[in-house]
Amino acid sequence: RGLGWAVGILIVLALVLRLTALDVWTMPDDPYLVSAAPTLAPGDTVVLLRRGTPGFGELVRCADPQDANAWVIGRIAGVEGDQVEIEGHRLTVNGRIYAGETACAQPKIFVMHPQTLKEVELSCEVVPMGGGWHYTASAPGQHLEQKKTARVGSGKVFLVSDNAAMHDDSRDFGLVDRATCTERPVFRLW
Repeated sequence: RGLGWAVGILIVLALVLRLTALDVWTMPDDPYLVSAAPTLAPGDTVVLLRRGTPGFGELVRCADPQDANAWVIGRIAGVEGDQVEIEGHRLTVNGRIYAGETACAQPKIFVMHPQTLKEVELSCEVVPMGGGWHYTASAPGQHLEQKKTARVGSGKVFLVSDNAAMHDDSRDFGLVDRATCTERPVFRLW
């Protein structure tokens, strides 16, 4: 009898959380979403937190500025008033450099290149950012792209991909409306 009550309470609690604060989303099996590697991969099912305002350094799901029916996944690397410079995998915000400090537990990862669909080896590093840390991927010996610089305007954010080698972020589509970036992946289910 006590087990029934416990299960019932858990079901009600899960329903309330689902209706007020959480969502479940399966990332499309789109090869361009490899830009979220090593944190997430195409086809991953994640729990999204819909409460609060995402801040600097947090991974977010935003409306795709180029396709109203799609999403982009990126890390907030610049908020209103920030000066952002990015060259290859080197990120500088307001003069502070955010770079990998240590290798990940698994320092090499393998992903499918979005254009060739061939497996590519990337290096994984841990980057402290926004009061926490996250993983970033880069290609060993990759030539650096031309530096991109942006001043983040009112109501906008600058997104960067965790995968610097195969990005799909503000370097490609520009600044994003902050109002569309309200959901944060907080847990990967599978």
